[in-house]
Amino acid sequence: MEFVFREGDIVSGGAGVRNVEAMQLGSRIHRKIQKSMGVGYESEVPLFTIQKFKSAEYEEDFSLKIEGRADGIFTDGDLTVIDEIKGVYLPVQDLEKPLFIHQAQAMCYAYIVAENENLDEIGVQLTYCHMETEQVVRFRETFSRIEIVQWFRNLMDEYEKWAVYQYDWKKQRNASITELTFPFSYRPGQKELAAMLYHTVEKGKRLFVEATTGVGKTISTVFPAVKAMGEEVCDRIFYLTAKTITRTVAEDCFELLGKQKLLFKTLTITAKEKMCVMETVSCNPGECERAKGHYNRVNEAVYDMLIHEHKMSRDMIEKYAEKHQVCPFEMALDAALFADAVICDYNYVFDPNVYLRRFFSTEKKGNMVLLVDEAHNLVER
Repeated sequence: MEFVFREGDIVSGGAGVRNVEAMQLGSRIHRKIQKSMGVGYESEVPLFTIQKFKSAEYEEDFSLKIEGRADGIFTDGDLTVIDEIKGVYLPVQDLEKPLFIHQAQAMCYAYIVAENENLDEIGVQLTYCHMETEQVVRFRETFSRIEIVQWFRNLMDEYEKWAVYQYDWKKQRNASITELTFPFSYRPGQKELAAMLYHTVEKGKRLFVEATTGVGKTISTVFPAVKAMGEEVCDRIFYLTAKTITRTVAEDCFELLGKQKLLFKTLTITAKEKMCVMETVSCNPGECERAKGHYNRVNEAVYDMLIHEHKMSRDMIEKYAEKHQVCPFEMALDAALFADAVICDYNYVFDPNVYLRRFFSTEKKGNMVLLVDEAHNLVER
């Protein structure tokens, strides 16, 4: 939902930057407000809905489970109210209305509850609390069931092309993986290495491999990881390197498998400093034209690249970023969410300051495989 509705500019150090201390403080504020609401207030209520879509490539429907956890649900007279609590550093007294993305989240929960309980109307409340002063401001709006259902249907219409793309692509990709064979005659030790890696992925374990140069480690690890993905043993592959040259080797490896008709989306993340179109990196809409309104355009840029390209290298990302006038680095991070394999530096997984939070700081991290090339370099880092 946040992905569909986002809009506006890129701003360095904006509200999207999180840290552990702020998250812990936010959780404490949530609990304090929930406790103050009394015994009729249900806290942390899990909710879900199943929505059906139609495949564009196959004669079949598929279902998508949309789920979340409402901060609170309570009744005010005969009205059921969904309460969404937000701890913010904004001066809450200056807020004239709730932020759209926050209200949209609460409205999703309102839709689920209204449908499940067959309610004629439902209330949506946004509770804002300043993280330091603990000043609270509330906004409430009542919607008829017809209004909330229509709103949710519009949301599903907006998301449909993304849901259909992911469903159809996964089926096409997995079918191509089934036909995939090892591209060479096995060298001594290669078959055993590939088998060990597959079973390691299958069991969710760790495998450390020490092998001499020229043994074919890259293909012997990438191939079984791809095969595991075809069996839905894993969701995504991260190929981590310390050097640009080994990133190129990984790209070439996936490209080699592509020549065997493997359908696979690979994306290479390049440092922001190298991709930035400005002489000096300045993620500020006042200085960078691409930062201004970036989020209004970036979804279409990502979708355009996804449906036309398999190998999303630096050059390819820059091409589409220029076409749609968006930040190439931020576009790459968004496109990575839809990639089957992400090739990047160690830092994007292991460095606590720059790691990819969209993959590694969420409650549901997914089942990812990390292929760490020349892992001894981690000691230096």
